[in-house]
Amino acid sequence: MIYPSNFEKKITFDAVRDMIKVFCLSSLGENQVAQMQFETSYHNICKLQEETEEFRQILLFESHFPAQDYYDLTSELQRLRREGTFIDVENLCDLRASLQTIYDCLCFFHTRKETGKYPRLTAISENLLFDNTLIGKISLIVDDKSNVKSSASEELQSIRKQIQHLELEISRSVKKILLQSKQNHLIDEAADITIRNGRFVLPVPAVNKRKIKGIVQDASSSGQTFFIEPQEIFELNNSLHNLSMDERREIIRILTQFTNYIRPSIDSILEAFTYLSSIDFIRAKAKFALHIHACKPIISNQTCLQWKKAVHPLLYLSYKDQNKPIVPLDIELGNKFKILIISGPNAGGKSVCLKTLALLQYMFQCGLLVSVSEISEFGIFEDIFIDIGDEQSIDNDLSTYSSHLKNMQVMIENAGGKSLFLIDELGGGTDPQYGAAIAESLLEFLSAKNACGLVTTHFGNLKLLSEKDANIENGAMLFDEKEMRPLYLLKTGQFGTSFTFEIAEKTGLNKDIIQKALQKVGKVQIRYEKLLQKLEQKQLELDKRQKMMEFTDTQLLELKQGYVAKNTELNQKRSEMIKQARHEAKMLIQNANSLIEKAIREIKESHADKDVIKERRKEVQQFAEKIETEEKNECPIPDQQPSELETEPLQLHDIVIIGDTNTAGEITSIDGDNITVSFNSINLRTTVDKVQKISHTQQKKLVKSTYKDIYSSLNLNNKAEDFKLQLDIRGMRANDAISTVKQYLDDAMLLSIHNVRILHGKGNGILRMVIREYLAKNKQVKAFYDERVELGGHGITVIELQRFSQ
Repeated sequence: MIYPSNFEKKITFDAVRDMIKVFCLSSLGENQVAQMQFETSYHNICKLQEETEEFRQILLFESHFPAQDYYDLTSELQRLRREGTFIDVENLCDLRASLQTIYDCLCFFHTRKETGKYPRLTAISENLLFDNTLIGKISLIVDDKSNVKSSASEELQSIRKQIQHLELEISRSVKKILLQSKQNHLIDEAADITIRNGRFVLPVPAVNKRKIKGIVQDASSSGQTFFIEPQEIFELNNSLHNLSMDERREIIRILTQFTNYIRPSIDSILEAFTYLSSIDFIRAKAKFALHIHACKPIISNQTCLQWKKAVHPLLYLSYKDQNKPIVPLDIELGNKFKILIISGPNAGGKSVCLKTLALLQYMFQCGLLVSVSEISEFGIFEDIFIDIGDEQSIDNDLSTYSSHLKNMQVMIENAGGKSLFLIDELGGGTDPQYGAAIAESLLEFLSAKNACGLVTTHFGNLKLLSEKDANIENGAMLFDEKEMRPLYLLKTGQFGTSFTFEIAEKTGLNKDIIQKALQKVGKVQIRYEKLLQKLEQKQLELDKRQKMMEFTDTQLLELKQGYVAKNTELNQKRSEMIKQARHEAKMLIQNANSLIEKAIREIKESHADKDVIKERRKEVQQFAEKIETEEKNECPIPDQQPSELETEPLQLHDIVIIGDTNTAGEITSIDGDNITVSFNSINLRTTVDKVQKISHTQQKKLVKSTYKDIYSSLNLNNKAEDFKLQLDIRGMRANDAISTVKQYLDDAMLLSIHNVRILHGKGNGILRMVIREYLAKNKQVKAFYDERVELGGHGITVIELQRFSQ
């Protein structure tokens, strides 16, 4: 159920219909736009959404889809069902052009069937039985200039030859008479032969009309010139007229014969035009989607929604024309809670939020793509009720409040678990105290029926309902108190304030009146609302900082893990080097001992012969020189530096670091093994075995290193904020594109982002080929491949980057 009857007008969907009609190529598509209606079937909605999304992909990445000669001949074809009727030449030419367009559309999808592209649109095309021989048969009758060909029949060819011969003969006779009349000064020198009523005539001045024998066929509007058929060619003109009638009869016979031929096939031809109207309709929806930057969202078969970056399409177009930015909305309903109560200042965006929800949900269930982020989720509702605007009527004796009550009653009687209700300024139009009570009771009733809804209000009692009912949640339209302007941001989970007095002051209302009003309300209430708004602003800032801190923590964790891995690797290499050095030293000692033992043995055997002693001493000296030479040839091992971390007993005011944090602090108290360390005005209690003493020089180095790391993290934050997961290089030259992609991949590696997309388009495939050749040679690239068909296919390359250790 869609309520009220003027629902589409209230949410401006009628304007959306009109815009889509503009994108249609014929009245065929326009008729389908007019018949477009709200769907509740999950299967039908998925089908409509996927068809439109596939055509959006065609418009983005294909360049040769047929987009002309969409003629609506359905009425003409219905007329031709009757015996004795025939198609005229103009409609016959339009029929040929339309059939050719239908055939081209079918060929387009047939050639892409094997690749699996556009499955929904291909399925529509496969169901059509189409006789393309009709195109050839029509071409035998008419030419490209919409004239019946002489070769259409032998009789027609014979008649036209006679007409041609007779026209030549008449032309000669008339030229002869014209020349003679000019010599007799009966006709102006500039005059020439013309045709009136299908007969050759001469333009004769009124004063000379009786001097030329013949029949007056026409006269100029001024009456100064008469068009006279000379008596000499009267019979020839009669013969020409008779031949022209014969030609007309033969053409009718040919057209009648063709009409009789196609009459049994009119039903199948009408089906082909139904297919053409569907293509025109889907194409128009896709063109409109591109116009408003819409996409196909995630579709759920539940009564819920979770939207990201939703914008009102008509507001977006209006702001675009004015070069004004539009603030997108994040809206959630149906999962954690069923009813969202939005409060906030006047002109703060409450009603826009409600209308955005109404229009986008209705568009979605009519099969239109919607202006949200592609990760948004849309559910399906069977009923939508809306109460917005003033429905008071003198004719029906309805006041504003009475009309609101009438709408409430419809919701009470018909709303259920699959219903969506939208109410603007709930409880307004009557005494605030009583209106607020009725509004609260209505929401409690609808919550009990498990209906989903969004309402806007200024009533304080409605803001407190979320404390009593888990199905109800508050939402606030935020306001910048310093700039005194609305932010148009929806914050779920808190209620907003109206800023009544601040807005009144900004608009220039008398200050005395504002001050008296403040006194009547009381300072406590005003102070409470101001504190609440400051709390909201603070929360926004904290959320932003929290995200930045989480990102920085992730970067620091990765850096620390990289440091630990490298430290472990260095320790392993150090152990191996020490082991190798010990082995070499052991072998050196063994060789030296062997040499000394040999020398001693030989000296003893020679009874201390001087020559033997001298020779053995020479051998030992050569061995020593050999070792020294080998040491010089090897890479010098740097001197081991004494540990920077001192091991002296800890005292007050010593500078220490805790574990491997690389953060220096000062000891402020010592109690046995327990100590207190001050870090940037933060006191931390720990034990002696968990800290290490450092010098003041080492502390300065740590501070410089810390500032360097912080500066690096800030740069990373700036890069992360500006970085996008998709790079658009369409329209670039090959060299510029490669340079841009190289820098983009370097930034992605720096930010530890491992999956990105390059949008190069399809076109001739040159950019795609050049980029892929570069990616194949880039060691940073782990893999690359085409995006999924529904997300862009081979117009987008998805890249997976290596995960290098820090």
